[in-house]
Amino acid sequence: MVMPKPPKSFCIDSFDYYEFVSDDWSTGPIYKEPVEIEHCRIDRGAEYSQSSSGKQLLYNAVVFCFGGVTDPMPEFKTQSKIRFDGQDHILTKVITNYEAYDNVIYSYELEVV
Repeated sequence: MVMPKPPKSFCIDSFDYYEFVSDDWSTGPIYKEPVEIEHCRIDRGAEYSQSSSGKQLLYNAVVFCFGGVTDPMPEFKTQSKIRFDGQDHILTKVITNYEAYDNVIYSYELEVV
């Protein structure tokens, strides 16, 4: 049974994805050449956590990528760089969602700061 996905017309955003390769002590992070990811949805809005030590930023935005809709659909890696709205963001969390009765990726939720 295939779970319904949003139509491409709903997925109006795109971003450049720079896959993280390694961290070099002298130059900083090293990334692959960018790949443009199209037909996704970006929910722009920061989320904070409150604790006794103060307020902490959890993420600045969540990017939703859907299998069969988002093109291309790489295997996303944390520490990678994502560029949208003219700003660079770092991918801090990748949540993989699978189809209900199959081991097929339904979507990714990407939390970025």
